[in-house]
Amino acid sequence: MTDAARPPVIEAKALSKAFRRYAHPRDILLEAVLGGTRHSEFRALDSVDLEIREGEIVGILGRNGAGKSTLLKLLAGTLEPSAGSARVRGRLSAILELGTGFHPDYNGRENALLGAICLGLSRREARAKLDAIIAFAELGEFIDQPFRTYSSGMQARLTFATALASDPEVLIVDEALSVGDARFQLRCFDRLRELRARGCTILFVTHSTEQVGAFCTRAIILERGKKIADGDPDFVTRAYTRLLFAEEDTRATDARLAEGASRAFGVGGWSIAEVALLGEDGLPTRRLRAGERATLRFRARGTAAVADMVAGFLVRTPQGLVAYGTDTTAAMPDGFAADPGKDLEVEIRFTCTLAGGRYFASFGLARRDGTKLDYRYDGLDFEVERAKATYDASIAELGAEIVIEPRAPHGAEDARWA
Repeated sequence: MTDAARPPVIEAKALSKAFRRYAHPRDILLEAVLGGTRHSEFRALDSVDLEIREGEIVGILGRNGAGKSTLLKLLAGTLEPSAGSARVRGRLSAILELGTGFHPDYNGRENALLGAICLGLSRREARAKLDAIIAFAELGEFIDQPFRTYSSGMQARLTFATALASDPEVLIVDEALSVGDARFQLRCFDRLRELRARGCTILFVTHSTEQVGAFCTRAIILERGKKIADGDPDFVTRAYTRLLFAEEDTRATDARLAEGASRAFGVGGWSIAEVALLGEDGLPTRRLRAGERATLRFRARGTAAVADMVAGFLVRTPQGLVAYGTDTTAAMPDGFAADPGKDLEVEIRFTCTLAGGRYFASFGLARRDGTKLDYRYDGLDFEVERAKATYDASIAELGAEIVIEPRAPHGAEDARWA
């Protein structure tokens, strides 16, 4: 059966949620007693249609207040819609606000047990899963301390570990992965990849375009309660970047987001006219070798003088992972002057330490305050020849050698390990 032929496991039709806003708390009572309208209405979600099929990994992007959390709560059933409908088929587990459903005075062990039961496990099943939950959370002696004493990172560990105890068919995650240390986040994504391999459908909110590019099969943008983009993660993350850095009076409409395909945006005044990659021989190329000296170059033209210009470069993988990024602020913290009477040529010279594969280079000009003048997103693509010794997933070439040497028996003194 093709993906399109599979019935959706998550479905929303004209899904909306409105909240009442009162200027003063007394207006709630006055409205109830005297009638009339003493509130304004805020539509957190506005007529959203959505179909997500089995096995899809969907990232939800959007600025603060765009309606992301409201959408997830409606799908998880913790909020009632004002209009429209939402339906989820299959065993659902949701990680929404940290600690939701956990009792602050119960210890971690007690909360994990009750949380697993609330997810639909029997008491016997929950007890059988308890050791695995505790092991994943890695809370040590804190597992028997009250939940209210936990840090946000510790709460994230227990919340995530408990939510996965039911082996969900549908997993909904609201920014819980942004909390906690880097090692725990890595383990979380390893676990999510295991679920993905088993066909679990995953829907999660993030502000990280890198996470979306690396992990998702599909991405969605919400803006002011509406779905304004839905599709390929690479296109959607480009559109989201354009949305973030657009001027207030040019913010997203469907038509403007579609312009994200042009991969260029900025307020103007200066424009990047040419981009190039030069090999060790100084000639334009689209193919490098590991260890080769190379240059990324762009030429720009301006119509306005800028006293605090910043120029930057970014290299990323097709999955959206940033392999390298830098700009001129390290050498020139206050920026540099740019005269519209002269073209500007900027180069970054480097030794290629990228592993074999395809990469995309982006080029940018901005003011010191971060205002983008012109940004060429993925303005140039190139290949690095793959070395036989590296794994396909590698993004760095370390020029490493593996050495195996017989040594003294275990326990013998060796100053190198002291």
